Amino acid sequence: MISHVSQVGVYVNDQDAALAFYTEKLGFEVRSLREGPGMKWIEVAPPGGQTTISLASKDFPVGDEAKIGVYTDIAFETQDIHGLYETYRQRGVKFTNEPELQPYGKWFAAFLDQDGNQFFVFQPVE
Repeated sequence: MISHVSQVGVYVNDQDAALAFYTEKLGFEVRSLREGPGMKWIEVAPPGGQTTISLASKDFPVGDEAKIGVYTDIAFETQDIHGLYETYRQRGVKFTNEPELQPYGKWFAAFLDQDGNQFFVFQPVE
């Protein structure tokens, strides 16, 4: 049986720039950083998170530029969306949607990474 989602991929133009963005601006941890001939494998995750994000090069066998700068279908959760918004904004993260309470009962915001890949952040209403 499957136990959990292990990783999801996000395609980026420059893996080193992406690594800096995800660690310095989002505060993610490096879970894997391996280099081999002509390739680099990078996985990052929020502190304590189970699922990792692989920062994939467009040069990977299944990659291409059309996968960069898109809506990722990846949503994060926080217990303080307003605090997260302010912290990330101060670090230079661009938001496409400021925190807003949605009719389905969650706070919602959206932001972009260094290549324009879009992510969502939710905060449950208690």
